[in-house]
Amino acid sequence: MGIVAAGMFPAIKLLHWHVLPVATAVSVPRVFKPADLMNDLNARLAYLQINTSCVGFYIHTIKRRESIWGLAKRHHYSVHSIIGCNPQFETYEVSINQKILVPSKAGTLHVVRTGDTIAKIAGKYKTTVDELLKYNPFCKNISAGDMLFVPDRRPLMEYMNDKMREKYELRALFVSPLGGKYSSFFGMRKHPITGVRSMHGGLDIAVKEGAWVGAAADGVVIVAGDGVGHYGKAVFIDHEDGYITHNGHLSKIFVHVGQKVKARQLIAKSGSTGRVTGPHLHFTIKKDGVAKDPLKFIW
Repeated sequence: MGIVAAGMFPAIKLLHWHVLPVATAVSVPRVFKPADLMNDLNARLAYLQINTSCVGFYIHTIKRRESIWGLAKRHHYSVHSIIGCNPQFETYEVSINQKILVPSKAGTLHVVRTGDTIAKIAGKYKTTVDELLKYNPFCKNISAGDMLFVPDRRPLMEYMNDKMREKYELRALFVSPLGGKYSSFFGMRKHPITGVRSMHGGLDIAVKEGAWVGAAADGVVIVAGDGVGHYGKAVFIDHEDGYITHNGHLSKIFVHVGQKVKARQLIAKSGSTGRVTGPHLHFTIKKDGVAKDPLKFIW
């Protein structure tokens, strides 16, 4: 594939997306090393501007209170596109002034391995050779270390570094029980009713009363009823391997104790029963009796 080195072309100040149509892309000699593309964002940006078409990239500097979730939402795609275009990531958390690469559309970068062919890569991502060629017009002759943009696909766990793979494997265990705004997170907080600072062992998802709640994973219902402590109406599900989820403050329940459920199966409706200030779902994940941060498990 054609790659350009710094200094071969004048510097470009990125004020907007730079998207090359297929017809105007120009091949140039390879000069970047694989380590440059992996570790140097400026090198990766220059490479992708020359070797990709129909997609743009820019380097974004993280500001205060920014997250990759918010940045992805701003660009109308999922967080997987930010993660997929930054294979150097070892965590989801970003810090102020950190620089990351942002694509103009949903997709991921694939780092070519020895033995890869265009057909093999297309098969891995369940896309077509023609689609890869559309976005990567020079990828007929690929070498280990090259990068291809795969549109509308998530990064594959098998190609991640060990730390990111571990995080993705945790998130493969559960799905979010419903969509909504996170109103209170896992950790120490001042209780909104008692005013006492204490540990909040789950995640509060603010939704209107009556929103459908789904099972976060396959399992067996072990609690389903009213008067479950401060939860009010609640459903607890045993997912084996030591994992149990709590769904609290429900308005209606549609499962019973002993019932087997599948991930995403509708089990209840949200409400404001128990000790609450307004309608929301309280969602807890426990492993061997110890509460875990749900945001380490769900997107």
